[in-house]
Amino acid sequence: MRFILLLTVLFGSSLSLFGQEEALPVVIDDIVIEGNKRTLDKIIFRELDFQKGDTIPFEKLADELERNALLLMNTSLFAKAKVNIKNWKEGNHLDLEVKLEEAWYIYPLPLFELADRNFNVWWSEFNRDLSRVNYGMHFYHSNFTGRRDYFKIHAQFGYTRKYEIRYTFPYLNKKQTLGLDIVSNYKEQKEIQINTFNNKQVFRKNEEAPIYNRYETELSLTYRPKIKTNHRLSTWFSRHKIDESFVTNNIDVTDSLENINFFQTGENYQKYFGLRYRFDRDTRDIRPYATKGSYFAFEALKEGIGIYDDLNTLRTTISYSKYFPWSEKWSSGHNLRSRNALIRSKQPYFNSRGLGFGSSFVRGYEFYVIDGIDFFLSRNTLSYELFKKEFNMGSSMPIKAFRAVPVKIYLTTFGDAGYANNPSFADNNPFSNKMLVGYGVGVNLVLYYNKVFIFEYSFNGEQESGLYIRTQLGF
Repeated sequence: MRFILLLTVLFGSSLSLFGQEEALPVVIDDIVIEGNKRTLDKIIFRELDFQKGDTIPFEKLADELERNALLLMNTSLFAKAKVNIKNWKEGNHLDLEVKLEEAWYIYPLPLFELADRNFNVWWSEFNRDLSRVNYGMHFYHSNFTGRRDYFKIHAQFGYTRKYEIRYTFPYLNKKQTLGLDIVSNYKEQKEIQINTFNNKQVFRKNEEAPIYNRYETELSLTYRPKIKTNHRLSTWFSRHKIDESFVTNNIDVTDSLENINFFQTGENYQKYFGLRYRFDRDTRDIRPYATKGSYFAFEALKEGIGIYDDLNTLRTTISYSKYFPWSEKWSSGHNLRSRNALIRSKQPYFNSRGLGFGSSFVRGYEFYVIDGIDFFLSRNTLSYELFKKEFNMGSSMPIKAFRAVPVKIYLTTFGDAGYANNPSFADNNPFSNKMLVGYGVGVNLVLYYNKVFIFEYSFNGEQESGLYIRTQLGF
């Protein structure tokens, strides 16, 4: 790209060959889109941060074209995206072409996943028990009408029986700034975590019938005034129900592994309405595996808004990530996350999860859960790009969108720190209210832009070490 621009300066413009005159800005006369068979043109234009008639400083043109190609890739609508100069005209006017190869949007996929928090817990602590596996089928279309709308139907069996339907329509108005998301699901299982002992999950199981079920439905309104800025306001109803043997009066409190504060209502159910506001700004170059840019998110969450009194929480969560490209091969990522409970009264055990779930964990402590109403987490990674190549599978792959396989391999070293404040359930859990530190080295494999396979050898502050495996498949 930079070579093309150099030729343009030398042979196609009125600028001095010796660069004595400052380059004039370029004006975009037209943008031509090619390769979008399903995605509407207006959806693609919405994801570009320049439009017809815009002016771009000449010296920034190459970077702008490359950056807008990444913006299109970050939508997950395309397997390939390139923005090139189509025609260069007199007076530094030009036409651009956007060449696209659409991703595969329809996934009627068989489902096979582990029910436990991560692969290592299932492999080591539950001895690869296949009864702790979920299976079934989910169908989803990530571009249902060509407007980047998402439709999903999910049917799951095995450890957890779950049914879900979801539809996301991101562009309600002409300006394409307002969107709607609605989801409803039901799940039940024969086993549930009832306590935490030595920072390990304690489960109760009933082989005969489900011991826990949940119904939830949520409606969200989204507002996206700019490409990189999002607001989301959600309201939902949630109902949780457990077996009657969990009711306080029926529990043998002499058993230290039982939990008389599971719902903290004296009932075997919990129901409430919730309200959530979330703001995020995302300038990462490649969202699934960023090497440049930043991400900021703020969330305020209220569970229990006066209609039912089964739960009353209010908390905020702040996340910030910054990525530095130190050279062509080296980069680093620094992630901070903090959650703070604004209502400080004692909360039910069921609603006191802290570190150890989802992406909120200290590496090296994957086998542990650290409950708490507040937590702080810092994760820092230095990466070296060891390998980068695109393989073409040709006609052996019948789906065109999967024929080109971009592959990247990174070597990493990392260091994490975290702390969870647990004022109510810290007894018999030595990692609560304690600073935790983990570090190690890893190999990360990135396929198809958004499929990440992570292999890490970690050490923690308890002088424990081990190999940990995770995946981020981008579905």
